Amino acid sequence: MIAVGIDPGLTGAAAFVDSRGTCAIIDMPTVALSGSGLIRRRIDGGALARALREYCPIGEPRVVAIEAVRTMGGKNNAVQTQGSLMRTLGAIEAVLEVLRLSFDSVEPQVWKGFYGLGASKKESMQKALTLYPDAPLRLAEHHNRAEALLIAHWMLRTSQA
Repeated sequence: MIAVGIDPGLTGAAAFVDSRGTCAIIDMPTVALSGSGLIRRRIDGGALARALREYCPIGEPRVVAIEAVRTMGGKNNAVQTQGSLMRTLGAIEAVLEVLRLSFDSVEPQVWKGFYGLGASKKESMQKALTLYPDAPLRLAEHHNRAEALLIAHWMLRTSQA
């Protein structure tokens, strides 16, 4: 069985793990938007679909979890950023639906609680590297990869499929 974990967002990632302990991670593919707005990229749905199909071949049992995200108010959460996050989530969900990959949304508190993690990105990186020492998680900015990997591992361990 293949488990897919998705950390949504333009800097997010998708991770693929199986019961043999192998993993693969992709950064969320994006394309440039025209204009000079605050948000300059969007999800490349075609590239995401090709990657999902490559790592989740037709006929292979798979489970998919995507981190639940919501808009939040506050002075550090621009409406453009919040809109971009929701646009990104919708694009990812649409790609999954078109590929007929059913998915579950998982609250961050649920999958992080499984590992005893808090909000620290560094802790997430350390836990992911403990589980998958060869994972491409060498830079601080790879925290989204680490979280996608942990979501996939959580899905593999808790799924009833």
